[in-house]
Amino acid sequence: MSNYIVLVKQVPDISQISDNAFNPETGTLIRSKLANVINDLDAQALAFAHQMRALKKDESGKIIVLSMGPPMADEVLRYSLSRCADTAILLTDRLLGGADTVATANPLAFAIRKIVKEILNNSEDYYIITGMQSVDGDTAQVPAQIASELGISCIGYATHVAYEGGRFEFSSIITGGSQTVAARKMPIVITVAKYEHALFPQFALTRKANATQIITWGAADINATQIGLKGSRTQVTRVFPPEKTTRQCKQITNIAELAEIIRNTFKEKSEEEHTQSEKKAQYVLPERRVSTFDRSYDALDADCEAFALLERSLQTHGITNVAQITEELTETIAGELEQSMNRKQLDELLVALKIRTPKYSGDVWVAAECDEGEVILSTFELIGKARELADSLKVQVGVIIAGESVSTYGKALIAAGADKIYSIESPLLKDFDPITYEKVFSETVQTYKPQIVLYAATPQGRALAPMVSYNLGCGLTADCTSLDIKDRSKKGEIAVLLQTRPALGGNVMATICTVSSSVQMATARPGVMKRIAANENRIGEIIPCPANISKSDLSIEIIAKHKASGKVNFDVPVIVSGGKGLRCKQSFEQLLDELKASLHETLHIAVEEGATRAAVEQGFCERLRQIGQTGTAVAPQLYIALGISGAIQHMIGVANAGTIIAVNNDPSAPIFKQCDYYIVGNVEDIVPQLVEALAKEE
Repeated sequence: MSNYIVLVKQVPDISQISDNAFNPETGTLIRSKLANVINDLDAQALAFAHQMRALKKDESGKIIVLSMGPPMADEVLRYSLSRCADTAILLTDRLLGGADTVATANPLAFAIRKIVKEILNNSEDYYIITGMQSVDGDTAQVPAQIASELGISCIGYATHVAYEGGRFEFSSIITGGSQTVAARKMPIVITVAKYEHALFPQFALTRKANATQIITWGAADINATQIGLKGSRTQVTRVFPPEKTTRQCKQITNIAELAEIIRNTFKEKSEEEHTQSEKKAQYVLPERRVSTFDRSYDALDADCEAFALLERSLQTHGITNVAQITEELTETIAGELEQSMNRKQLDELLVALKIRTPKYSGDVWVAAECDEGEVILSTFELIGKARELADSLKVQVGVIIAGESVSTYGKALIAAGADKIYSIESPLLKDFDPITYEKVFSETVQTYKPQIVLYAATPQGRALAPMVSYNLGCGLTADCTSLDIKDRSKKGEIAVLLQTRPALGGNVMATICTVSSSVQMATARPGVMKRIAANENRIGEIIPCPANISKSDLSIEIIAKHKASGKVNFDVPVIVSGGKGLRCKQSFEQLLDELKASLHETLHIAVEEGATRAAVEQGFCERLRQIGQTGTAVAPQLYIALGISGAIQHMIGVANAGTIIAVNNDPSAPIFKQCDYYIVGNVEDIVPQLVEALAKEE
């Protein structure tokens, strides 16, 4: 008999979000302005668990729903009881508030241990099922961190389940395709990326749900070791609205005008524009700054201004060293600056000026990922960012890579900007297994002690990074779009990594720093960081590292991989993508091929085809062409979207495109607010007209 513990979360309904839902001063969400609903992927996870029980034909198996949140979160538990759940447990306590993902995963894992002991009689035949991520956090870290705390494995991005030969087999999304896997060991965590078979409330179950006593536990009932703010490993330093879109969002009604826009997209920038776009101020360590008192690299603009004011005052008194500042001089400066700051603020700044040593030491690392015998593009992008960070910190770039014969990739990784390659080789590492990879990565990081480790936010990276970081007791920030070295002088922190990421479906941005950790870790969205030009003359070192694993460590069995047979190159000037709006495979192929050929002949440049996740799942094309959060992030000069509605998961993947043109027959399609130019109309009519207009331009 198998049992199913389903994790559900109450979240704000961001589909109804508006400008007045944010505090204009802090940029934080005013949750009372929005209705609360069950996280959509958790609702799908509940349906997934229901299907698993039905497939096994064992109605004695229990479905237990667990949620952590305020007392009002019992609404999502009653929702679950009215669908299929047998038991509902709410973990609620003020002490649990303010938690990051570590301090969320830890109490949930301890609650699961209590469920197993008190309800499941210590049976190990159970599955922990949850949505891949929640809309209010978007991190996808908690499930993997729960797995790490419990010492079990995790199958991520599940989309389908079957019961074959006395065991469950799961289909899950991987980079460039999907795979069918089964658990070698129980229990195991399953995260659901898509299972759109909705469960509806039943009259009898709804009456039962309303009458059912929800089990309520507090912090004292589970005795978790990391809770609330004190147990968190990351800290939000700033929350702010995203920058106003620079997209023009201009409607075009004339096809000839659209053809001209496409041509103009490829007029070369002037040398001056190109040079300016490349300029970026790089962090400088305090010991290398011209002035001893320079704090212009602090994280907050207000602090930079206050330090600059103090620096000017000290300079007028001929002070060049902190040791020269006497109590008498402090009193004098306090009087001079009394209109700008009080004495307490001045004392804070003077103490901060004495702190010059970086908080962290060690190199900057990148966790490499391989696919089909090649290092994926995201790894090279991260090496480019790591090179920038390491140069400003005056340290080296390391790459940690695991697999069967991965030392052969060393030359390419060094040419891309790495100084040291930490190569972990074993036949048991041929395929990604969360348990074995967590073990060898954790041991290597512990041995060499880097100060930063960056992972790509791919399906593999989003499973591995949370498990390694949790195992090592380190903070982790997910899906970063910006990584910068800054000081937090008043906090006594010099040269720390500030990690900025979108949340709430991109409606808000958060800057986060690591606390109470030996290593700063982050995952970064593919396509956001820039790869630097390879230098084949660079010299580096390949360091073999032990793989202390055995067959008994393997936690999953890969039954089959479903990868596209062809190749796709998204590193091209133009990408033409199709969505579900193209209706069928024949229409998809015909329209994209027709426009692709026309653009290639007219502009004399490479053009590639892409697709949305919905188009892939409709069978219009292979998964390797999928663009978006669970596909590939791209950055062409021109992106043409045909029949694409503009879901946030897809638009994340094209955020760095130069010009976006959209064609859709829905006048209120969300993509029209996220593109540069758009035409309202049927794609079947617009594409032939555009092809004709492009030909006339020649």
